[in-house]
Amino acid sequence: MIHRCIVVLLGSSISLNAWAASSVLVWPIFQTISASDKGSELWLENRGATAVNLQLRIFGWDQKESKDLYADQNDVVSSPPFANVQPGQRQLIRLMRVSPVASGQEKSYRIVIDEIPAAQPTKQTDKSSAGLNMRMRYVLPLFIYGQGAQPLKLESSVEPIRTALSWSLSGQNLCINNAGNQHARLSNVYWSTSAGKPQVEQTQGLLGYVLAKRRVCFPTSGRAANASGMRLFAKLTDNSQAVEIPAAR
Repeated sequence: MIHRCIVVLLGSSISLNAWAASSVLVWPIFQTISASDKGSELWLENRGATAVNLQLRIFGWDQKESKDLYADQNDVVSSPPFANVQPGQRQLIRLMRVSPVASGQEKSYRIVIDEIPAAQPTKQTDKSSAGLNMRMRYVLPLFIYGQGAQPLKLESSVEPIRTALSWSLSGQNLCINNAGNQHARLSNVYWSTSAGKPQVEQTQGLLGYVLAKRRVCFPTSGRAANASGMRLFAKLTDNSQAVEIPAAR
């Protein structure tokens, strides 16, 4: 299944109201480059009535103290790095691997696509014209693999990832530790005494990513206080059933 969606990020928050203001469709939203591939394809489609200018950048992605960290890198490049997409047209962007990844390892990146506002005539200084200069940002994950490591497919078993995870509570935070060599993408997270029967819900939809060899804590907004003695369950791929995440020992 090819995932398509419009992801609009202003800073670190998602603005649902901004979706209507942007006409750019981006897919696939889960980008991977396996050890046997030189690159990946990313499509941009303009469903609006005017041309859009986009800049693409790729940053190294790490996590520390539950925060995402981004850094310049030279491992992978986008071609072209800029795109002018006319109304009703599509633009192919190639994400090209430049440097190899160590055997058995996964490296993580973020693709950042910025919409560059069209220049406005100087006479347009009223407040209504300022809205036309809103800058949209699309942020996608990218994972690149070395020999012996493979991207998780929708039909693949999540067991290797599940068994590398453990959870604990730290105050009002749910902390997930990932001891494996591959990221975990957690969604539909809940506590329960049995699978498939949520009793205390942490989140519907995406909770977040925990990169390989990293630990991330997520706020529970007090929900954890009602989950004493329960087990934690989460989906690790979109089409999978929720599986139990082992508690830390």
